[in-house]
This record gives sequence, C-alpha cells and structure tokens, in this order.
Amino acid sequence: MTRKILAFFATSFLTVAMTIPSMAEEVDGTIESIDRERAQLKLSDGLTYDLPDHFDYEAVRPGMSVVLIFDEADKLRLVDAG
Repeated sequence: MTRKILAFFATSFLTVAMTIPSMAEEVDGTIESIDRERAQLKLSDGLTYDLPDHFDYEAVRPGMSVVLIFDEADKLRLVDAG
C-alpha cells in the first residue's frame, strides 16, 4: 500500500512540474505604454514585452503596477498567458 501511495505522489508531482513553464522569468514594474498595434507592453524597466494574441487590453492601463511572467526566446520577451 505504501508503494502505491508513493507512486501516486510521484506521479502527481511530475504532472504538476510539467505544467510549469521551463524557463519562465518574472518581472515587476509600472506600465509606461501599451502598443495594441504591435501587441507590446513597455514597463518602467525600459524593456518591451510581447503580448499574446488573446490579451485583454481593457484589464491594464499605463501607470499600473504589474507582475509579468514571461519566456525569453530568440531575444523576444513573450508574456505567458496564464
């Protein structure tokens, strides 16, 4: 019985671990500008972050403090849609 419980927890852990983005990073800052045409967001750190296609622009505005989770691939900072 103990082996079955251990196997269950190991399987659960691996399942959850596989859903976490592999190289995701986190950054916080204040939104300086939002470019809907290019689907980009510029934060107070001076960096621009690319937004997903189905991003809700009504939920954010310049001057808001935010925390972004993103993947950096091919020198692009792609915001994760969570």
